[in-house]
Amino acid sequence: MKRWLSKLSVFFLIVFLIVSGNPGLSKAKAGAKEETIIIFNNDRVPAEVIKLFEGKFKEAKKTILPEVGMIKLEDSKIIDEIKEKFKGSIVYTGKETKLFMPKQELLDEYPMAPFKHKVIANSIASLEAEPSSIPSVNNAYLYQILGWDIKKITEDGESFKKQTGNHKVKIAIIDSGIDFNHPDLKNNIISNGKSFVPNIEDTQDRMGHGTMTAGTIAANGLMLGVGPNLGLIPYKVMDNWVDGAESTWVIEAIIQAANDGVDVINLSLGTYKSLKNPEDRVIVEGYKRAVRYAETKGVAVVASTGNDNYDLSNPLLLAELRGFANDKQVHLPGGGISSLISVTATDVKDQLSSYSNYGNVTIAAPGGDYGEEWESKGILDIFSLNLTTYPTNLPQPYLSQILGLPEGYALTVGTSLAAPKVAGTIGLLIAENKKFKKAPLNINKIEMILRKSAVDLGEPGKDKYFGYGLINANKALDLIK
Repeated sequence: MKRWLSKLSVFFLIVFLIVSGNPGLSKAKAGAKEETIIIFNNDRVPAEVIKLFEGKFKEAKKTILPEVGMIKLEDSKIIDEIKEKFKGSIVYTGKETKLFMPKQELLDEYPMAPFKHKVIANSIASLEAEPSSIPSVNNAYLYQILGWDIKKITEDGESFKKQTGNHKVKIAIIDSGIDFNHPDLKNNIISNGKSFVPNIEDTQDRMGHGTMTAGTIAANGLMLGVGPNLGLIPYKVMDNWVDGAESTWVIEAIIQAANDGVDVINLSLGTYKSLKNPEDRVIVEGYKRAVRYAETKGVAVVASTGNDNYDLSNPLLLAELRGFANDKQVHLPGGGISSLISVTATDVKDQLSSYSNYGNVTIAAPGGDYGEEWESKGILDIFSLNLTTYPTNLPQPYLSQILGLPEGYALTVGTSLAAPKVAGTIGLLIAENKKFKKAPLNINKIEMILRKSAVDLGEPGKDKYFGYGLINANKALDLIK
């Protein structure tokens, strides 16, 4: 077997087979024009600019985000005119860029911890008759066997007895969509949401990533999420592995979700940007403004920190590690925007996951890892991975097949699965708070509850590896009184 690198730049372990004939898989058209982003001061697009687009430039291909003072244009002549006429109001300009979710190579076979996987089917059969005080746990066979991560932060399901969420609490999944037909998710998808991918109207997941993050939050079936009855809304910013997601699509999705009145936004995605390069600063500023706008609307924004094992606390060092000497770089949105909740990943033993970025983090949550013998012997321990939902409309991952898992489930790792556990926990807090008809939880109160209820890891107090510590949904709910 070809040995994988110790630093895995991945969002998940499972390889997703890309079939060129799948619906929605379309490569970017050759010869597409570059798009330019312009950001104006005072978080607003000048009224005079708006008038131009209502009149003279009415037919121009454009995206206007008045909430954050940002526009995106394709026509270079119009761009030049705007720059000249309004140069006193423009803060940043730069080219649109994309982020991509990296895939791993397709492996035909690899070793696993000896014989462990062979007991799964027998274990499921033995659990069928086991009684449970929590109705949803009775049939959650996969959760009982493989759901160590959810068990850890719910204290073996104790939090389910207090709060499982409801559809009045809305969690925005800004990702690749959700599988609307998944048995564990379909009853909790409360809206079709919106697609920001051109020429793609639906929010069905054709990649897998969005369904995986959604399941971690609100799966309710063979698997259980942190809040099995929370409401989910998909905001699609990516439809396939080839084309990626434009930064503006993500920024626009954050704004749209906030305007739709969601309670929590989950961003299990990220990109690295330079603080020195003027072309990158426009994206940095756009993300900051979008997050700030959502927070002013009372929305809690949660983001993953990435999977490259980088220290995000030093922009100069980060740039050097990435091969950009004398530059300063940040990871966006998680780790690079101080006001949002940035999440790092931990393994089954509450240690920092081997791949997880760290530094500038708020809190930690289980993201899984490959097991103790992975680097030394290349042996993968499936009980160190995270179980999550996977689209039923896609080919079943190879690992799921050889383990005999039902269709629609996968084992994987990543900060992409750590962040939604925090988003789901916040959803539970909001639901519990509403139950007592209290004043809405603000961002500061939410952070205070997360801090006080977290299990301290690493150095005493907040540190750069785990933030305030490991999230604990059960203890957090006790602080809503």
